[in-house]
Amino acid sequence: MSSDALDASAAAEGAALLMGKHEKTHPGAWFRRTWVVTVAFATAVVATLVVSTARTRAGRPDVDSPAQAHLRVVKTVAEYGDYADIHTLRWTPQEGFFYDPYDHAPDLAQKVVTATELLQKTIQTYYPNRLATNQRPFEIVFIVTDFPQTFCLDEARHGVDGGCNVKEWAPIFTFSSAPRDKSALPTLVGSTLISFAEQVEAAMGSPTSNPGPRTWAHIDTFSLEEDVNPGSASEYEFDNLIPKIIWRGSDYPFLGPAFGAEHHRESTCHSILGRNWISDHCQLQELLKYEDTEEAFRALLGSSAITPRTRAVLMSRLDDSWIDARFANSYFLTHPYAVVATERAQLGRRFNLDAQQPMSAAELAKYKYQIDLGGWGGTTWTGTIHKMTMPGCLFHHETTMKDSYFEDLVAYEHYIPVKEDLSDLRERFGEVEADPELCKRVSANAKAWVDRFLTRRGLLFHNYQKLAVPLGKVVDPYGKFLKPFNAVHAELFVPRNSRAVDEHHHRRSRVGEQNDDAPIEDATPSFEAFDAVKRYRGVKQDTEEDEYSVEN
Repeated sequence: MSSDALDASAAAEGAALLMGKHEKTHPGAWFRRTWVVTVAFATAVVATLVVSTARTRAGRPDVDSPAQAHLRVVKTVAEYGDYADIHTLRWTPQEGFFYDPYDHAPDLAQKVVTATELLQKTIQTYYPNRLATNQRPFEIVFIVTDFPQTFCLDEARHGVDGGCNVKEWAPIFTFSSAPRDKSALPTLVGSTLISFAEQVEAAMGSPTSNPGPRTWAHIDTFSLEEDVNPGSASEYEFDNLIPKIIWRGSDYPFLGPAFGAEHHRESTCHSILGRNWISDHCQLQELLKYEDTEEAFRALLGSSAITPRTRAVLMSRLDDSWIDARFANSYFLTHPYAVVATERAQLGRRFNLDAQQPMSAAELAKYKYQIDLGGWGGTTWTGTIHKMTMPGCLFHHETTMKDSYFEDLVAYEHYIPVKEDLSDLRERFGEVEADPELCKRVSANAKAWVDRFLTRRGLLFHNYQKLAVPLGKVVDPYGKFLKPFNAVHAELFVPRNSRAVDEHHHRRSRVGEQNDDAPIEDATPSFEAFDAVKRYRGVKQDTEEDEYSVEN
C-alpha cells in the first residue's frame, strides 16, 4: 500500500475512532460527528491524489502530511475526552476559517468565539502568505476552560495507561491557565491569556467583533487619579498603608478532579461546577463537630483537603492582627434572599467567614500587602496584575498552574512568593515587615512591569511570543512564513540615537541601562533592556475580576 493510501486509511480510521469515543455527548453531537466524518473522508480522498510533502522534502520527515495531521487532531480530540471542552479551528483555501462555536456553558461559548477571533487575526497578521490559495489546509486544536479538563492529565502524571497517548497528541493551545510541569501534557501550549484578547486585537488595529463580559474580558489596574478621592491621596502613601495582608474573594474550588487528589480541593459547601463534579462532602460542616470555635478552626486548618482560600480565611479568624481575609461571594451579596436559608450561608454567618459587602479597589489599596489566591484554574488571571498596581506589594500565590505572563515575573523583584498550601505565608509576612524597603522595591518594580506590559507594544509582543511563534508548529512547520515582529510593527520603533528616545529612557527607566530601540508612543523601556537585565540575573525567558475587587 502506498504512503498516500496509508494517509487515506488513517483519516478514515480517525473518523471511526472519534465516532466510537463519544457515545454520550451534547445534543448537537450527531451533527458534529457526521460533519467530522465527512471532512475526514474528504481529506482521505485528497490524500490519495497528492504526494505527501512531508515525505518528499529532504531532511524533514518529521512533518505530518495533511491526512496524518488530521488523524493526529482526531485522536487528540477523542482521547482528551469531553468533546464540548476541546475545539478545533480549521482553514482551507476554499472556505477560509471555520469552526463550531458550541460549548456546554454560555461563558465558555463566548470564550471560544474570542479565542478563534484572536487565532485568525494573529495568523492573518504574522502569517499572511500562509493563507494563499495554493497552501494546504490546517487545523488548530484549542481549549478555553480555566484549566485542561482532561483526566488524561492525572493519568499521565501518575504513569497510568488509560489510553491517553499524550506524547502523540497534536499541539493544544490553551488560552487559560496551564500546568507549570509540562511533562504531563507535553503538547499543551500556554497561549495568550483570554483576558488579553480584546486588547491585543485592538492593538493590531482590528477591534473584537463580539466583546466578552467584564468578568474575564477585562484588565483592571489601580490608579490614584481614577479610583481615589483627591482629598484622601495621603492614605495611599506607602508608610501610611495598613500593615496587614488583605483578601476578598469567592470560595471557588481549587483546580478540579482532573488534577488528582493531591491538587484538587473542593469548595466549602456549594459547587459552581455543574455537570457531575459535585462533592457530597461540605468542608465547613467539620466545624460543627467542635464546641470551641478556635479549636474547630485549628482542626480544619490541620486538614490538607481545604482550599488555599479557605485556609487564608481560617487563618484570619484565628489571628486578624496580620491578615484580613473573608469570602465575598457575589451571589450571596447580590441575591441574599435566595440563599439566606442554605447551609452554606448559615455556616458562613455562624462562623463569621463571609464579608457583609465587597471591598472596592480604593478600600483594598489602603493595605500594604495584597495576595492573589488561586481559584478554579489555580490562578486569578488578571487579578494578579490588578494587585501589582496597588501601592503595597503582592504576595503571589505560586501554585501548580501559571498564566501566559507569569514567566516574565521574578520572585522578590515583582512579588513576594507564597507556597500553594500557604505554609510559609506567616514567614513571608515577617520578612517584609522586618525589611520595609523590600516591599517598596518590589512594589515599584511591579508597577513598572505593568506599565510596560499594558502598552500597545507590550501586549502585541506578548501575543507574538505566546501565540504567533508557537502557531508555527501547526501552520508553518518549515519556518517559511512567520514575519518578524519589528517588520510587522515598524511604527513602534524609532531610529537609533534618537534624542527623544534618550530623554524617554532617562525619564522612565527603572531597570538599568537601556538601548536605543524603544518606541516613543509607548513611553516604556525597551524589551531589549528588560531582556538584558533578565540575562544578567540568570532568569530564563521563555482572574478573573468582577465589578468589585473580588477574586472569582
